[in-house]
Amino acid sequence: MRATAILVCVAALALRADAAQRMTVAQLQQTVASAHGMSDAEVAAQLAAVELTERLSAAGMAQLGAGLPGNKAREQLVIVADASAFLAPPDAEIGTGPTPDAAALRAMMVKVVDYVNNTVRQLPNFIATRSTTAFEDRPQEDALEATGVVSYSAVPLHEMGSTSVRVTYRDRREVVDEGAARNDRHGNQAGGLVTAGEFGPMLSRVVADAIQGKIMWGRWEKAADGDVAVFRYQVPPEKSHYKVEFCCVRDAVDMSGGVDDLHVFSETASYHGEIAFDAATGAILRISMEAEMPQGELISKAAMLVEYGPVDIGGKQFTCPSRSISILQAHTTQQKGMYSRANYQGSAKTFLNDVEFRQYRRFGTETRILDTN
Repeated sequence: MRATAILVCVAALALRADAAQRMTVAQLQQTVASAHGMSDAEVAAQLAAVELTERLSAAGMAQLGAGLPGNKAREQLVIVADASAFLAPPDAEIGTGPTPDAAALRAMMVKVVDYVNNTVRQLPNFIATRSTTAFEDRPQEDALEATGVVSYSAVPLHEMGSTSVRVTYRDRREVVDEGAARNDRHGNQAGGLVTAGEFGPMLSRVVADAIQGKIMWGRWEKAADGDVAVFRYQVPPEKSHYKVEFCCVRDAVDMSGGVDDLHVFSETASYHGEIAFDAATGAILRISMEAEMPQGELISKAAMLVEYGPVDIGGKQFTCPSRSISILQAHTTQQKGMYSRANYQGSAKTFLNDVEFRQYRRFGTETRILDTN
């Protein structure tokens, strides 16, 4: 089984997270409401200091975004919402249904497994557009450069760029057409965090790993069409196929001005997450993965979440990715001694990708026979 990978390609920068104002979704709603009449920049600065203690739903984000004064504030709201995606929802969004007994849980798990197996097999060959907005931050740091030591001030998470690429799913394989990428409005491509596997592979790998690990009942969550069931799972390292990768670590510096000796950090990690699904059909609506990285590693956090919804492909309805969120934190500042993985210390730099999947269409050609009589 191939491993699910998260890959980052970055320069040697770092992050220091400023003190955040922790609040609930209800408190965030009050904060936005009280900001009426403030400028776009003022509201954005206020939101930049917010750290939610519970998940902000897509519907909640849309409602709050409609009342914001401009693009800067809306950008910060996306960052706040994405950072909360791996948290539990507010109490008001938790269902009140009874906890299923052991037999009901087993029946649910069978439906989920059957759904994953059938979904991956039945997906047609198709093309979709993956639009990615990349965010990064930077810590306060002193960096040794050609002109000497340069001090950089801390910069919170902010947009680095956006790209739109065509993704082809053919014969159960996902292929990204990087050559078709369109640059952002500044003429730059979004860099940093690169993810893959949101289509069939991620579903089948996570569910297969979870079965080999530990699956527990989570909760019911309220949704527009009724309560959604949520499993929590945990996968130990020996059962995991979740590979975390980071590019690149310098092993040595070429003092002659040539290319430094670099390698990719790569480690298969234990992980945990949640699977939200329709209890009646087993259809997966949301799945998350959070790596459990050892202390002192280059990577301190790696997580990915995918939301699924109905899409029309060739006149038939399928459940496919609609949105994904990926977060990675890496200690990218080399602080002392020879170049080595152990010497990359300091605060962790955060990379955040907000991704939307749109324009699904069947891959291939169609032939029409017209009656000219």
